[in-house]
Amino acid sequence: MQDARELFRRMVFNILIDNTHDHEKNHSLLVVSPFLHGRLRLAPAYDLLPTHSGQAYQEFICGKQGRDSTLDNAMSECDAFGLTPDEAATEVVREMEVVNNWKLHFAQMGVSPRDIENLSQQIDGEFLLQQRTKFKPGRFISLSIKKTRKGPFSAV
Repeated sequence: MQDARELFRRMVFNILIDNTHDHEKNHSLLVVSPFLHGRLRLAPAYDLLPTHSGQAYQEFICGKQGRDSTLDNAMSECDAFGLTPDEAATEVVREMEVVNNWKLHFAQMGVSPRDIENLSQQIDGEFLLQQRTKFKPGRFISLSIKKTRKGPFSAV
């Protein structure tokens, strides 16, 4: 469940940062204790970068609207990650808080002011900024009561 929650957070982060180059080779599993039943775990995140494409769709299907790069689309299938709508909305808010500070983080990592300004045209552009400012987690609280929680690998 911990890995499923993390995978959901990564999907949301990719939507918010305009990482539309999120494909199957950007997610890996690690074999933990291969000689003791070989349990699989999600590998640490890598290649999480803005693509600056503005294409508004992901490489992976994110929800009921297919590859549409929106938070509502990600929320539409949150139960596939073992999350109630309320839990998923909380994770979305956490990722929005991270992305809201992207300029400071990029500057601390040595990204040039020119590159930051260039990336801000997309990351803080109308489409992505609205994703961060218009998301209302309260919309999903009542949905949590209606839905039953199922694990990410439950039989359908």
